[in-house]
Amino acid sequence: MLLRRITEHVKAQNWTAVALDFIIVVVGVFIGIQVANWNDARRERASEATYLKSLQTDIAVSTRLLNEHVAHIGDRQQALAILANAGKDAIARRAFDDLVRVGLYELQFLNVQRNTYQALENAGRIGVLQDLTLQQSLVDQSVQIAAIREYEADMARFQHRWVDEFLLTDYHIANMVDFEAAGAKPRRDDATDYPALMDEKRIRNLSAFLYDILDEQRAHAETLREAYAASAVQTRSRLETLGENE
Repeated sequence: MLLRRITEHVKAQNWTAVALDFIIVVVGVFIGIQVANWNDARRERASEATYLKSLQTDIAVSTRLLNEHVAHIGDRQQALAILANAGKDAIARRAFDDLVRVGLYELQFLNVQRNTYQALENAGRIGVLQDLTLQQSLVDQSVQIAAIREYEADMARFQHRWVDEFLLTDYHIANMVDFEAAGAKPRRDDATDYPALMDEKRIRNLSAFLYDILDEQRAHAETLREAYAASAVQTRSRLETLGENE
């Protein structure tokens, strides 16, 4: 319809009408582009808000897991401190088994929830998060986590080489296994002279060495926990900017 009208105006050499028709076409195209851009921006904001809310969930879960991880490291260090320093007659048999289980036997690795970040990274969509500080924080956390896991791999190798050897050769591991939960009688090998083990330099050195290693592991975990706390603030702030605060 518009094209036919323009053609008629050109034939009639009504240049004013042609100019008006041209302006109408240009304005229409401009408005159409602006509406399309507005719709795209609205979809991007909605997508960003969805990812931010998922990030909030991941951060909350990860913070809880990190709290548990730090607490477990503290329990291990407390047990190791006793094994490294207590007199051989100061610990009862059951308490000794518990200390060995917590301090020397248990090995816990970092566990955090990173579903949202990994989805963004795999899809190449980290840019959907418009807060550049938050983007950088997530990348930095990824680097931190990789460094922690490398450190923990070194810890596991040490544990396997020195601690596991001690447990397998000098200690009755069955004494700290919960056989009762399986409906069997607990195994107690009273031939194990555990006060003599407490006198061994090896168990005291292993305990002191592990305590020191765990100090660094705990520092890494606490630093990562602080980074997650900062990300939680950044995520909440961005959601408030988008009008998505709840």
